[in-house]
Amino acid sequence: MTTETKKKRGRPSSKVKLKHNPKTAKEDFFKKYKDVTGFGIYGIDDFTKEIIEHLWNNPEITFYVTDENNSRLANMNRYFGQRSFSMYRWNVFPPSGFIEEPPVDIILVAKDNYESVLKRPNPYGVKLLLLEEI
Repeated sequence: MTTETKKKRGRPSSKVKLKHNPKTAKEDFFKKYKDVTGFGIYGIDDFTKEIIEHLWNNPEITFYVTDENNSRLANMNRYFGQRSFSMYRWNVFPPSGFIEEPPVDIILVAKDNYESVLKRPNPYGVKLLLLEEI
């Protein structure tokens, strides 16, 4: 007499990990970093813009922003700079020295800038986050 395991009907169960989009990345980010009050942002893309939009509702959070693309940084500076209390919360820096002498402990990096940021020295061990991989 042999014992065989019965097969379940239907599709085999397997978890499929979907690619992040700006909204799901935002939700995962808030679960992990809900207590942080200062964020560095290196490069602006759809993911980082969605995070900034949502975090702006919390008046305790301060943003330290830079981008290698000056026109993109200027557009975001105009967009967020005209909001209330932005002079206290929105700080723009040049990209040189932003990783080497960081103003914060956590820096969100845009996908198109991630390769170049990893090549730069990080003497203080700042946590560099790519939102697509959270």
